[in-house]
Amino acid sequence: MVVCDDDKVVRAAVTSACSDAGLEVVAETDNGSDAAEMVRRFGVDVLVIDVALSDGSGEHTLATLEADGSSAAVVVFTAYAPDRGKLRRLGVQQVVDKPDLGLLRDVLTAVGTSLADAPVQADRRAASREVEQSPKLWRSPAGISSYQDLTHSLLRMDTGDAVLAITVVGLDGIETDVGPLLVADCRLAIAGILRDELRVQDLVHEAPEVHGFVALIRGGDARAAGAVWSRLSAGVSRAALPGEIKGAASRVDNVGPRDALARAVGALHAAELNSPSFVSV
Repeated sequence: MVVCDDDKVVRAAVTSACSDAGLEVVAETDNGSDAAEMVRRFGVDVLVIDVALSDGSGEHTLATLEADGSSAAVVVFTAYAPDRGKLRRLGVQQVVDKPDLGLLRDVLTAVGTSLADAPVQADRRAASREVEQSPKLWRSPAGISSYQDLTHSLLRMDTGDAVLAITVVGLDGIETDVGPLLVADCRLAIAGILRDELRVQDLVHEAPEVHGFVALIRGGDARAAGAVWSRLSAGVSRAALPGEIKGAASRVDNVGPRDALARAVGALHAAELNSPSFVSV
């Protein structure tokens, strides 16, 4: 989900309420136009926004999303909303008065429950281009191919495809207690969830340089990587796996897929427990 408010203290409080409600915040912004772009780019399910933004972009953002046909659930958290009927007509699901964070948490919990009950395939869109058959590669029981075969898979990528790199932080303490084999099993469990959330034409490889994995998302649109990340985050949360996942996505441009891979993996090299959960580079 995305949080939009021009007060950074409020953004932090809303993000905390989202976490309490079991929702993953993938981006924050103080600008309505940026919020609309983030909803498109990441394919998020929920937007929390203040319509009384200082730049006046709040209601315009709602109108933009409505015109785009966005399926994101919009929750308005504001101290000023004189025409709630208009907000409803713009697709707002709920209006919560500031500073009632308790009610906001309850509303977000209800939204999360409704999303969990929705068909899980809803955001697995058809390919945006004709995608050639996946290469025949060795795969582990979790569905992961080796790093050595990654170069071969990159040859099947085209402009507009996406690379999603995943790492897991916070497992060092656990490894001291239970050993490297069980920690590796935890990483593979996350990789298995990732594989389950991808389409048949998408590929997953190990990425030793970030102690994680890379997903090659073929034939998706601009929202594909963000949508996969949202589903992965929800799946890992439901499984209550140890550690914290971090993700970085990049789209293949005219420079080629190797550059997209380098950008995504490079963004994760400095990943720590307090770093952003997901970035687009």
